[in-house]
Amino acid sequence: MENLIAVCGLNCSECNAFIATKNNDMTRKEEIAKQWSSMYNAVIPPESINCVGCKVEGNHIGYCSMCEVRKCGLSKNAANCGLCTSYPDCNILNTFLKMAPEEGAKKIKDNLEKIKAGI
Repeated sequence: MENLIAVCGLNCSECNAFIATKNNDMTRKEEIAKQWSSMYNAVIPPESINCVGCKVEGNHIGYCSMCEVRKCGLSKNAANCGLCTSYPDCNILNTFLKMAPEEGAKKIKDNLEKIKAGI
């Protein structure tokens, strides 16, 4: 599976929702919905676990469908934040990273640094 880097720097191809959608794996979607419902103290039904990747037209999971980072990057035609002139001092990105789970935020930051460095 190719790496699909979201505007924020998340590797969509490592995202459980993306993988379950790509594989049409309803059992995995049910597991993810249960885990995320607990993690985010919200009701997340399994049928909402559908995501085709950040920069692809189609379904985007929960927050991704209204993500300000995504909206900003797409409006600037930026492949991702690591290639944006506002990185790393972007308020939109940094607000998102503060909200993201710590492990995920670290992966995103690492991905963006590699992109910025041309690695």
